[in-house]
Amino acid sequence: MSDLITGLDGPRTAQQELFYGLEDAAAIISWSVIELTDMASRPSDCQRAFLIKICKMLEAEQDKLRSYAAEVKTGTIVRRANPE
Repeated sequence: MSDLITGLDGPRTAQQELFYGLEDAAAIISWSVIELTDMASRPSDCQRAFLIKICKMLEAEQDKLRSYAAEVKTGTIVRRANPE
């Protein structure tokens, strides 16, 4: 992974890595919500209720991750680099 990020005007800081990692996680969760919501429109009522519950939980996690990413971007959260 480190070799992939060093060619982009120098290595990213630990905070940048955390920020982009959290942003990526939020995007994946967003995609999952869309797909699960679509799936929930087709199955039985029991499955629909379960899928809708999962979607609501994923949306809550998405919001949490976005707020973490915003804190990292503003420098509120500081993360130490992992020694390699």
